[in-house]
Amino acid sequence: MRTEVYLSVLAEKQAETLRGADLRAFVAFVSDLEVRGCAALGYRLTGEIPVSRLCVKHLRDATRVVVAFEAPGRAWVLVLGPHDERNRAQDVYASLWKVCGLDVRPAGERTKPACCDDDGTDPDLSEIDDLVARCRDLAKPPRRRARARS
Repeated sequence: MRTEVYLSVLAEKQAETLRGADLRAFVAFVSDLEVRGCAALGYRLTGEIPVSRLCVKHLRDATRVVVAFEAPGRAWVLVLGPHDERNRAQDVYASLWKVCGLDVRPAGERTKPACCDDDGTDPDLSEIDDLVARCRDLAKPPRRRARARS
């Protein structure tokens, strides 16, 4: 079964910044995700739901892509970008934690289980609408403050 792949508004904006080999790696990944579904991803994150239903793929160098499955055969690319803990403004996981409503990385040991459920199916996430909406909100440019006139 072919997987329908959708990009959140945030992921679309992030993908627009990709160039050269990074862009080619992302396009190849999306094609692979369409064909293989959850098997195209590297591992699942560890933590409480929704985090434990999210899957990650290392594209190239420090670039990561995070995917959630709405239903079998329907995937959402939520966020993508560099993993750089030294630069929280650009770190893909800092963005992801905001999307999940968290301030910091979930506590606990990271085990990186396979993305697919034990029966080989996509790890569905019923909260997908909330995550996609938060991605949309994060993609909005910050509001400018009006300057006081003197």
